[in-house]
Order: sequence, then structure tokens, then C-alpha cells
Amino acid sequence: MAASHAEPFDTADAVLDRLRPNRTEIARLEADNLAWACTWADLHPGEALLDTVPGSEQLARLGGHGCPEVAEFCVAELGTALGTSTHAARSYLAEALELRHRLPRLWHRVQSGHTVAWKARLVARQTMTLPNAGAAYVDERLAHKASRLAPRQIDVLVNEARLRFDPEQAEADRIKAAEQRHVTITHGPNGIAYADAIVDTAVAIDLETALARAAAKIDTQDSLDVRRSIALGHLAHGDAGREIVIHLHDQHVGLLETTGQPLLVTQVEQWCREAGTTVTVKPVIYLNQHLQTDSYHPTERLQRQTQLKIQHCAAPWCTRPARRCDTDHTLPYEQGGTTCACNLVPLCRWHHRMKTHTRWTYHRIAPTTFLWRTPHNGWVVVDHTGTWEP
Repeated sequence: MAASHAEPFDTADAVLDRLRPNRTEIARLEADNLAWACTWADLHPGEALLDTVPGSEQLARLGGHGCPEVAEFCVAELGTALGTSTHAARSYLAEALELRHRLPRLWHRVQSGHTVAWKARLVARQTMTLPNAGAAYVDERLAHKASRLAPRQIDVLVNEARLRFDPEQAEADRIKAAEQRHVTITHGPNGIAYADAIVDTAVAIDLETALARAAAKIDTQDSLDVRRSIALGHLAHGDAGREIVIHLHDQHVGLLETTGQPLLVTQVEQWCREAGTTVTVKPVIYLNQHLQTDSYHPTERLQRQTQLKIQHCAAPWCTRPARRCDTDHTLPYEQGGTTCACNLVPLCRWHHRMKTHTRWTYHRIAPTTFLWRTPHNGWVVVDHTGTWEP
């Protein structure tokens, strides 16, 4: 078997000899990227924005106190260069600025090749809410050993700095943490969903106990993890019943309205057999049917057709579901653009603002394909497969 550059490696030592210098080169390139990201921020200072109005580009402080403000929309084109979403680019730039301005020792270690960038970024991500003295405390103690520490050890040191240098904020954080309790359900394919939650420790213990007891009563050959999942479903189902709304495309495939996920009719049949389940089947919305209204606002049916055709925000790298987006007229309504699926596009609120108030533009080159032009004359294509450069 041949490796890259058509160089054969037939011994373990030869493979390791190639991996070691590659690791060093990757670390150097990642350090360079952090430095270039900071230069990008320097080229887009927030102070250059004058007389901002509501909805237009605003100042954004990325990183902790003392980091420079930048023009908020600059992160979008940085994301296209990095091949990441706008949100990921914003986080990346914040971490880079935090390192350069508030963790100078750790920044130097990264730039000199003694600490890998991803570990330094992990530190920066957690120190942004510390006062300057707390960040300096972490920087002094971590700079020469960050590469050897596990994430949990970094957590402990950052928490210690918060208690030492900002006890009032630490108490406020404890109270705020309770306000951040949540349960988030992310729907995936094949009738499976993913649950993430933050709860009180006491609640977590109660839930653990209830799942253990319920799982023990499930008489199947499934693994313990599967039985715990089934037990959680029993606890959730309770006596409240269940209502499912489905758009049926044909006799084999439907679309679950709540999640926008396709599913097999056999899955629907399984849900129907469970007690307390109500299933509503809605009429098919033909995606190729031309729906139009004279009004600026689309009808409910037209809105749904648009969301089914383009299921996510049409901006580069954005994955926000269409049902949670604004509906943008490709050709503005006031310029004669029609309110029909061929001229409507889902854009999340952030990217809608960016398109409205900056030099970002896009053209529809196919029913579900969009060519975006960045302020610096870059070109990005967004279609059903994702985001790519032409």
C-alpha cells in the first residue's frame, strides 16, 4: 500500500517517522492560522463603524475584557476561508484574540511550537469570562504545562481563578447556572432523537434511580443502555398521550412535521400501535407546484413549501432549520419580486441582517442552489449537499 506522495511505507518505524514531522508541521500551520485570524480582526476594527443604526452591523467584543472590538459581520468571510460556519468562525476568532491579548505566555508557547493550538484554544474558551487578573493567573500557571494537562485539570484551574479573583461573579455564575437548566431534543434520522439536558444534581440522581428501577422491569434481551432509553420513553409518555403530524409523500415515506425528518411508514405504524397516540396525516405539498400570492407575506402553504424545498438557512455553512428562519425575497418585493417559492429563500435572522446591511450578495442559479459573493470578491456555492467553493 502506498502512502501520500506515492512513498511506500512497509515498516512500522517508517510510518512513525512520517507522522512525527507531519505533527510538527500541522502544529505550525495551526499557529499561523491563529495569527492570521488576529490580523483579520485588526483589519476590521469595531471603531471603524460610525453611527450604527438598529439592525445594521454592530460592534462585537470577541474574547474577554481588554480584547479589541471588531465589526461583527467580518466573521462570516473568515468562516468561508476556514471552511466553517459563521458561529464557529466567531468562536475561533474570539479564542485567537483571547490568547493574543490576555494569555500572552500561552500565545507565545503556541507560536513557538511548544503548545498545540487546540489545547490553547480550550484554555482561552474558558478564561474569557475571567477578570484580567484571573486570566493572568491562569496564563502564568498553565503556559509551560498546558500541553500536558487534561481538559478536566484546566477546568479546575480556571474555576480556582474565578473564586480567587472574582468571588462575586463566581456566586452569580452559580445562580446563573441554575437558570441555564434545559432539556434539548435534537431529531435525527431513522426515527431516533438525541436528548441533552442540564438539571439540578438532585434531579439527576432521582432520574438515575428511576431509570434504573424502570429498566430492571423491562424483560427484553436488549442491552442495559437500550432498556434505559426505553424506560425514559415510558416516563415521558405517562398519561399525557402523544400527537404526531405527518406529511405523507407516498405509501413508503412521510415527513414528520415537528422535526422535518423523513421517516418510513413502518415507523408510523409502530407509533400507532402504542397506546394514547394520535396521528394526523396532512395533504401532500407538491414541491414543484407553482404557488404564489400577491401579498408580501407568503401564505402558510407557500411558506411550508419553501421550507420543504430548502430545509436549512441558505447562507454558507449555516444549518439552522428553515422553519426557524426568516423568509427572504431573492429579488426584493419592492423591486417587483414575486412572493412565490421560486423567489423565496430561508435565511436565519443573523445571515438575513448580514445580507441586508453588508456587501454580501447571492444569486439563485438553480431552484435550490445559491451562489454567494463575499465582500472581498470570494465566491461560495450553497446547495442541498452543503457549502463549497466553485
